[in-house]
Amino acid sequence: MIHPARRLAGFLAAVGLVALLLPGSARAAEPYEMYAILSLTGPFSFLGNSEAAALRLAENVENKAGGIRGVPIHITILDDGSQPAVAVQLANQIIGKHVPVMFGPTYVASCLAVAPLVRANGPVQYCFAPTIHPAAGSYTFSASAASGDQAVETLVFAQAKGWKRLAIIATTDATGNDIENTFTQALATGKFSGITIVDREHFAPGDVSIAAQIAKIKGSNPDAILSTTVGTATGTVFHALKDEGIDLPVITNLGNLQHVQLDGLTGILPDQLYFTAPRFVARDVSRSGPVRDAQLQFYKTFNATGVDPDVGNNLAWDVAFVVFDALRHVGTDASPKQLLAYMEGLHDFAMTDGIYDYRGGDQRGVGLTSLVMARWDPSKHTWVTVSAPGGKPLGK
Repeated sequence: MIHPARRLAGFLAAVGLVALLLPGSARAAEPYEMYAILSLTGPFSFLGNSEAAALRLAENVENKAGGIRGVPIHITILDDGSQPAVAVQLANQIIGKHVPVMFGPTYVASCLAVAPLVRANGPVQYCFAPTIHPAAGSYTFSASAASGDQAVETLVFAQAKGWKRLAIIATTDATGNDIENTFTQALATGKFSGITIVDREHFAPGDVSIAAQIAKIKGSNPDAILSTTVGTATGTVFHALKDEGIDLPVITNLGNLQHVQLDGLTGILPDQLYFTAPRFVARDVSRSGPVRDAQLQFYKTFNATGVDPDVGNNLAWDVAFVVFDALRHVGTDASPKQLLAYMEGLHDFAMTDGIYDYRGGDQRGVGLTSLVMARWDPSKHTWVTVSAPGGKPLGK
């Protein structure tokens, strides 16, 4: 007589053997591998590491909800060291795997370096830098609202505040050039009569002293200063303003909406510091509805890990769930062309920055109404919303 335990062991062994002989779909699903190129080291690591944290959390949330069509996902994150040449090498490796989509890179120069590689046949490249401007219908997408919309929002806010004389301090890199040019273009429309740029000053991102440029700005007697800088260069501007004794409103872009960065600049932050900000920050003033629900879920997820989320987290978060949704509809075995076709028609998709609609061909899905103005509040050690979507100050 065969002992029941031995009979069970034999049965399980047989089942295991059969499982090994069955097609992969009948076995436990292996994770679906996705890829991201981020700046985990180098000058843009302050953004890249926040984006990586967001992708990891998004991966967990998606898997707890059942994954994509029941298949768990795993996002492999590769570090380009904030170097476009490395980003190109990594992108070629990913393209060789014949995947439909990849996340990143983190910043504009790397995104622009990778874009030509996907121009003809994909995969879909979802860059996290808002300061690129992909062609309609291309395989390249850009996260958050465009730098042009950020410029318009800033000018709407400045005009409402009565700041007519503006000075620009910009870096000479691709990011600084793009942001400065968008202000020039916005003012050229004639929609902001009375506002003039009274001085434009420039410096290389690696410069440690810009005292001469700030002195010239002071001499131009502006009402407010536009700092079109990101990262270390922004700290250089704040140091110089402090040293020159300038106490004017300073407006900078959403790339600086980073807790780690701002915490490191405590003591030299301008007393009147404003940011163009993605709409996720406005959960305290958002109306009830799917966007506010998405905002609250975003904060709840990060707060559960002890993190107060900022723009780096946000740039990757919304994008991740847009891509997950697209793959859920077309399938993980879809071609880049099939995925692109679906994404170009995606609309009415609520996330933290608003209702995404890609049908306009902007390759980002959100625009001016996905932005608010925020002001740094030293007493709360964070930023607070001071405008409605689009830049009009609250209460006006």
